[in-house]
Amino acid sequence: MKHFYKILLFCFPTFLLAQEKAAFDAPIPGTVLVVLQSGADVKLLITRINSTKNTFDQITAVEQLSETNALYQLYFHPAKTNAEQLLHTIRQQPEVRAAQFDYTIAPRATPNDPEYGRQWGLERIGAPQVWNYTTGGLTARGDTIVVAILDDGFDPTHVDLKHNIWNNRFEIAGDGIDNDKNGYVDDVLGWSFINNSNVHPKSAHGTSVAGIVGAQGNNNIGVSGVNWNVKMMLLSTSRVSEIIKAYEYVIEQRRRYNETQGAQGAFVVATNASFGQERRFCTEQPVWGMMYDLLGAVGVLTGAGTVNRDFNVEETGDMPTTCTSDFILTCLNITPDNRVSSSTGFGKVSIDLGAPGDGSYSTKTANGYGSFNSNSAAAPHLTGAIALLYALPCEALAADALTRPAETARNIRNAILQGVEPLADLQNKTGTGGVLNVFRSLEQLQNQCGAKTGDLSIVKLFPNPADDQLIIEYETPDFEAYNIRIFNALGQLMYRNAVTPPRFAFKRETVNVQGWAAGFYVVVLEKGKERVQRKFVVY
Repeated sequence: MKHFYKILLFCFPTFLLAQEKAAFDAPIPGTVLVVLQSGADVKLLITRINSTKNTFDQITAVEQLSETNALYQLYFHPAKTNAEQLLHTIRQQPEVRAAQFDYTIAPRATPNDPEYGRQWGLERIGAPQVWNYTTGGLTARGDTIVVAILDDGFDPTHVDLKHNIWNNRFEIAGDGIDNDKNGYVDDVLGWSFINNSNVHPKSAHGTSVAGIVGAQGNNNIGVSGVNWNVKMMLLSTSRVSEIIKAYEYVIEQRRRYNETQGAQGAFVVATNASFGQERRFCTEQPVWGMMYDLLGAVGVLTGAGTVNRDFNVEETGDMPTTCTSDFILTCLNITPDNRVSSSTGFGKVSIDLGAPGDGSYSTKTANGYGSFNSNSAAAPHLTGAIALLYALPCEALAADALTRPAETARNIRNAILQGVEPLADLQNKTGTGGVLNVFRSLEQLQNQCGAKTGDLSIVKLFPNPADDQLIIEYETPDFEAYNIRIFNALGQLMYRNAVTPPRFAFKRETVNVQGWAAGFYVVVLEKGKERVQRKFVVY
């Protein structure tokens, strides 16, 4: 059995720095988080614990954090209780799967560093190349893609964000009724678990994270996100217990969407973690750590940035980047000069890849813009890339996302890991030794979506003979531009077109031959000195 912790994200940096060690190293007094076996009765557990003769006082209250996963928060008198012995006793009970203390955590923020260039990270991860195929927002079957952003607050009215903020279409704003019966009243723009309200605290940190994931693109205003169009579900959190609730909120939204084929819920594909707790291992915090598998089971990945300190997380610890779930992707911060930041954690097993961080540029509160640095900026580049891949024009991928959500999430994760661009400075500091490159990840997925490469050839001409139209199926060794020309028996040019082979569809060209004279014709497919040809007949 292992530990678990709460999260508190302060809005006052001076206070945060002054209190950092005390706030983030010690458990929050008077509370323990537990996960029970399915069907277990928490009241019986509390009765048994309270009847035990030990050096601690009684458990005084209980709060249920999740009904579906039997998560509870137990409260006790910290001044009258030996907290460690209480935790030990709880862990010994047969119905307890995991138990841990609650802790505060910090957002992945650092003091401002010099800017290396506005939004240099988008080019570095290959986003503009992907934008030739999709700018985000919808799957090939029309599902609206949602990213859940957990942070210490947001400015949802920002001119460059407001059109990309997720709106709960099953909730009626301001009527004081829980219309969708998910336990939250008027949760139109997500929920603030910090103050149990539908009004989010205003935070520059969360606003900047959202800008990297999905500031509206191509609108002649400010900046662009990795996704020009995506919906961002805002969830304000400050403790681990609040993060648990937020993750449960996400799980329920995606579960409903999967089960109803989009009639209810939301198609959440990723959550962003630009926060964490340093010097703690995932094995110490099983309740927090288990949430990533629960998210993954319904098809949700998490992009997480590691600690903003120069140490090996596998030796010193970090949450959540030491978690080994198949459904979490972890990154460290690289600078515009392709170096690992001097203030980032690393780990050859725990940290998957590098992503742009220092010198990033994003949205700020009150319609502002400014620099945004470190692993807080690296994580949303990664999370944004996850969402962008779900928007590829690939019907098979879109269908699988609903019928095989966990497998599809693993598929996207593998494409990101296999698509990294090698970087010498990342060797021995990350598992892949490479930098996030969403275009190379696109190439990893394309073979599953009807596109492939091979020797230059004209595979098929049909119908042959033709009298109305001719369909040319062809193969190419790459996706560069080729010329298709058709000549008649006298060598006269009848048709010419420059084609760029599609990455997410069969390579086909349709030619109208109606009115052509009966006889033999030759189709030529060429690029430079590469050339193939094949005959067909018009009758």
